[in-house]
Amino acid sequence: MTGADPGSGRPDGVWLATTAGGIVLVRVSTVDGVRQVRFDDPVRGRYRQPGGDDVRLIDPTASLPRPVVDRRPDFDRWCGWYRGDSGPELLLTHIPEADLGEPMVLVQQGDAVIRAYPLDARTLVREDGVEITFEPDRRLTLRRGGDVLGVLSRTDRVTEEPVEFSAHGVALRGTLISPSGPGPHPGAVVVHGAAGGQRDYYRLFVTALLAAGVAALIYDKQGTGTSGGADRPSIFDQAAAAGAALDLLAGRPDIGPVGLLGFSNGMWSVPMVAAGRTDLAFVAGIGSPGVSMVDAEVHRRTTVLRDAGVSEASVAAVARAWRAVFALDGAGPDPAAELVAELRAALAGVAGRGDLASYEVPAYAVHNPMLSPLPPSIPVEELLPLLAGPADPAGAYDPAPDYARITCPVLLQFGEWDVSVPVAESVRRIHAARPEVTIRVYPGLDHLLNRPPTGIVGLSAEETMYAYHDFRFGTGVWADLTGWLRTVTAAP
Repeated sequence: MTGADPGSGRPDGVWLATTAGGIVLVRVSTVDGVRQVRFDDPVRGRYRQPGGDDVRLIDPTASLPRPVVDRRPDFDRWCGWYRGDSGPELLLTHIPEADLGEPMVLVQQGDAVIRAYPLDARTLVREDGVEITFEPDRRLTLRRGGDVLGVLSRTDRVTEEPVEFSAHGVALRGTLISPSGPGPHPGAVVVHGAAGGQRDYYRLFVTALLAAGVAALIYDKQGTGTSGGADRPSIFDQAAAAGAALDLLAGRPDIGPVGLLGFSNGMWSVPMVAAGRTDLAFVAGIGSPGVSMVDAEVHRRTTVLRDAGVSEASVAAVARAWRAVFALDGAGPDPAAELVAELRAALAGVAGRGDLASYEVPAYAVHNPMLSPLPPSIPVEELLPLLAGPADPAGAYDPAPDYARITCPVLLQFGEWDVSVPVAESVRRIHAARPEVTIRVYPGLDHLLNRPPTGIVGLSAEETMYAYHDFRFGTGVWADLTGWLRTVTAAP
């Protein structure tokens, strides 16, 4: 082909080519000695598409691919909000870990969150083709095709301060983001979900707090970033951290009434903390489970498979297998014979399902197989030792009784199509426990209160959401949170 890509045979890695409409990513990997090339074409909503080395076969306007590199070492200090003379404010943030498949740089403007990819120490390129250049004095220049779209400076509407606190002897470090102007301001501790352990990711969820005049404490989860302790803290560790963070805020003269904002997995920890305190002004939650972790995880995994077209018979077999796995998790080195027999029978039932054999597990499950929708495929004799550790009470924790003990106002926001949380059952159980709670279920939104994209090829809806492709928060969800916070934190 005329103009063929001379980069044929490029080494493993991710390569980026700019096109007339956006970018194309070339993902090169070697698996079992076999070289694989796949293309992501975000503008057209096509991912994991097989092909040869020539990116111009995908888009004839494509430039020669350049390698995507690691973020600059000081990327953390660039995370925050930027403003120009016109246009919406821009938030630059990131997920440094590979918990959701790979580290990600994220750019939010309005309700849209767009992936960006570093090409060198000064340059990011968004999926829509807009180039972001780091300039002196912490300014950002936005360009498209060489034309300058704007120069943005760090906003002065918020102030940021590093903070440190400890929980059960573990040092935790974070950032207190406060609205500019005289205080004291109400304050909120932001409690992590399961993925995205470092603090900056949660900037995506605190804009509504700041708009309400509420300061937000975000922190590196135990075992991540600059915080100490072992990685993957339990929901009980998370509750201890949230309580210690609340104590820090409550002791500051520049902070007024305090509350909690939790997200997903963190909303198992938040009711534990809130039920034991009488000094809270509010509790807010996004994607809040009202069932046990086991029930929620079985729901998530089976919903993902059902959405992928797996038959109901296979979905039922998977549900049975995961419940058998969870029943043995932490059962010790000598589990009950009937539990082992049930696990053996349940895994055998999954192994015979042909439609499961063709299912491609999400990228995040490659990094953490225990999060995969598919149950483990290893022999039972090899699986049992992996499950024989100390018993974990987190799986059976029921948040409903703790909701009944919370005395402050509570707002819970759900997407109707939430993959991770059984919304109807959660709403029913939480309302039964505490009828005064305010619950809003948004039609057509998913777990992150986002609008699920349509027409995506190569990725499931869940993968598309967690990879932040064509991502947009639902209209009005953050305005609802802001308005509610203004009401419950208003001075009497």
